Amino acid sequence: MANKKFFWIKLKQDFFNDPYIKLLRRMAGGDTYTIIYLEMLVKSASTDGMLYFQGAGQDIAEELSLILDENVEDVRALLAYLEAKKLITHPEIKEDVFLVASADLTGSETDSAMRMRKFRERQMLQGNGQASLSYADVTDRYDKKEIEIEIEIDKETDIDIDKELDIKTDLETDKQKLENKQSSVVTNSKALLLKALQDNGIFISPQSIAFDNLVAFYEDDGMEIELIIKAIEVANESGKNNVNYVNGILNNKLSRSILTLEQYEKDEQSWQKKQSTKKTEKDLTPEQAKWLADRQRKREQHATS
Repeated sequence: MANKKFFWIKLKQDFFNDPYIKLLRRMAGGDTYTIIYLEMLVKSASTDGMLYFQGAGQDIAEELSLILDENVEDVRALLAYLEAKKLITHPEIKEDVFLVASADLTGSETDSAMRMRKFRERQMLQGNGQASLSYADVTDRYDKKEIEIEIEIDKETDIDIDKELDIKTDLETDKQKLENKQSSVVTNSKALLLKALQDNGIFISPQSIAFDNLVAFYEDDGMEIELIIKAIEVANESGKNNVNYVNGILNNKLSRSILTLEQYEKDEQSWQKKQSTKKTEKDLTPEQAKWLADRQRKREQHATS
């Protein structure tokens, strides 16, 4: 069973009394900026306070406006304010944003921990069972048999949780063994991709979704690392130093089941040959073009006979 993790932000009682927030709200459109700021905090809760630029927009402001469904100028004005007040930083890449307040406001809990916490809360309530029963004798609101059944159900639940934890431990052990076998290959492949990106003027964070999407061509689609690196080099040679252009090349090849560098080069040679043929045909006179077409037709008829 997958062990999900839930995240949330928890505002302190004096959040809106913070001088930076009060100043933000006094600005023209400040209430809107405050809401967008809260949306950004929620969005960053599961990424340790980071908002990664994926390349969907021209910059992080445009991209956040699309993700949060907010006006781009409002987002841009908010980012300028937050940067001026040092409430955001850019740890590695200029477009990636780290929200300084996120660490103090973010909470998280796994679903198994949540179930265990609720189970312990029920146990604590049952610890006060004598008082509840004596009250039930007077008011007739609770039935002793029902309480005993509920306690028995909770005992079974406790056993189920223990079994689930044992199964989860076994699965995690098997998963860890598999990951240990694959880690050296995967890590080396990611390092090669990151170096190729940097060597060709494409700078993205190895923790970004854009980089994960690029790695997915290798891990999920089965493409050779050499082919992905070739696409990065082609993008640089074309003056398109961005991940979106690289993705476009790879998606085009993937749609035609081209997964290796050898297949890529053969495909490029075939395309160059077709282009050369088209150029030659343009230079022919009408008579020469007709003769060439007749010759090609006779060759095809001979091949099928």
